[in-house]
Amino acid sequence: MKCLIIGLGNFGKTLAEELTDKGHEVIGVDANEHRVNELKDRISVAYIMDATERLALKALPLDEMDCAIVSIGQEMDHSLRVVAALKELGMAKIYARAIDPVHQSILRAMNIQKIFIPECYAARVFADKLSNKTIEDMV
Repeated sequence: MKCLIIGLGNFGKTLAEELTDKGHEVIGVDANEHRVNELKDRISVAYIMDATERLALKALPLDEMDCAIVSIGQEMDHSLRVVAALKELGMAKIYARAIDPVHQSILRAMNIQKIFIPECYAARVFADKLSNKTIEDMV
């Protein structure tokens, strides 16, 4: 599978590494040069770019991607701009990170296939582990 990940913060970076380790082709995009440099030798391709600019996104091989994952977690408006641009450019499968319930609601209205709030998921998994095991078993 070929995945485009936009936003290479903690979540996006880990996702890119995990998908790469599982044999998937990953293209990573972030405006932060340091984040891109951290991953450039680890994933298929990494670009330093402002993905909120539609013209910048047009330069990516979107037609070759199986999905795009928008993992921007700081600025809701940046996330929404990227999602809207990807939809306009014909990206069929878009998954997006939401930073709060309002963001999630807007993404739902945009008909995004899968919306996730990583912190909520991690908290549920951790609570489940705490409920079923002792802390020592988890380390």
